Amino acid sequence: MKFYSLLNASDRPDLSGEYAQARRIGSLAVGSEHLFFRYRLKTFFVPYADIRRCYRRVLLVPATMCCGKGELQAENLVLHNETGEFAQIPLPDTRAAREIMRLLKERIPGAVFSSPEKEAQAEQK
Repeated sequence: MKFYSLLNASDRPDLSGEYAQARRIGSLAVGSEHLFFRYRLKTFFVPYADIRRCYRRVLLVPATMCCGKGELQAENLVLHNETGEFAQIPLPDTRAAREIMRLLKERIPGAVFSSPEKEAQAEQK
């Protein structure tokens, strides 16, 4: 299996052993040193050392159903490095989002796990 770096296009190490042992949740796999996710037919990886901020973003998607119109919540995992946001990865549901955040907090102790907007609101209060 080929792995593609999200940040460095030339970097393609053999990560098949780590990927095989990783905890899979939806299209993501949480490994010991890398976060993997599938997009279309490719498997991308992000080293935990490159992640400075990580948080959930919930988007409200308008939907038309048999009982009328409404909004569905789409969970996303947002990743930042030192230059800013570099990935928004769709998640299957709220329960999966909570589990992924718990696993990432264990593996990336130096990262911030809140959005910049929430930090700005907290500073204003």
